[in-house]
Amino acid sequence: MIQLNWLNESIDGWRIQILATTDRIKMEDVKKEFLIRYPNIPINWIHSKPYYKLQAGAYATKLEAIRLLHELKQTYPSAYPAKDQNINPREFVGL
Repeated sequence: MIQLNWLNESIDGWRIQILATTDRIKMEDVKKEFLIRYPNIPINWIHSKPYYKLQAGAYATKLEAIRLLHELKQTYPSAYPAKDQNINPREFVGL
């Protein structure tokens, strides 16, 4: 089944959203800080006008994402799990 997923361009999954802001500079600053604190956790951003959203990880299930959420809540108290319908299978953590 995993091999079939590699053929799909994108699939549903979960990420942890740590920031949503209209200020791109703030988003870039938080991203830099995140990469220093958590160098092994992948992070990306999307621009959904008017917001820049900073999201960490890529997980197949909400339960897997919540494990990361507990760790990130210490530094980013407003973080929450976010459904993402556009994850490349190669992004999934742990595969």
